[in-house]
Amino acid sequence: MVELDLRRTRDGEIVVLHDQLLERLWGVAASVGDLDLAEVAAIGEGDLRIPTLREVLGRVAVPLMVDFTRREVVPGALHAALAAQALGRSLFVTANVEALRLLRGASAQARLGLTWVEGPEPPLSLLAELGAECWNPMSALVTPAGVAAVHDAGLSVSTWTVDAVDEMARVVSAGVDAVVSNRVAELVAFLRQ
Repeated sequence: MVELDLRRTRDGEIVVLHDQLLERLWGVAASVGDLDLAEVAAIGEGDLRIPTLREVLGRVAVPLMVDFTRREVVPGALHAALAAQALGRSLFVTANVEALRLLRGASAQARLGLTWVEGPEPPLSLLAELGAECWNPMSALVTPAGVAAVHDAGLSVSTWTVDAVDEMARVVSAGVDAVVSNRVAELVAFLRQ
């Protein structure tokens, strides 16, 4: 999977961008939510632009982990995934439980994952309520017992963001099903061992 983050423009378009603020990566002193799509699309040059979710879904055929923090992206993101016939290859993840409830209410078929920062105990009743298929704790919270409990419930475990080889070894030995990493080559090399 490719993990990506969503933001909503002032006029309601969903773009793929990690930071809500544009200063760090783009040198623009504004928030994505303060600009219309035309203004966001004008940032950058050549092929270095901020794409819409619709564009990414049309160009990237692999499964996507669609990360978001705000409820405001739910309608547009769901619409884009449905329009691209990409709902089945899009796993929507967030720690925003109300946003997941909103998404689940809008689509019984949407694939959900619960991002988790609350402790090592998996919230099995909440995962069941949401109809989530994946528990997504930050790596420091991963334990073999937590992974086993989630697996016993018939769900998978993804963890983030694992960039150090020793942490890769720890979470993989705990039994996780997926590892989010910025160091993909190192992760692949580790897994081949």
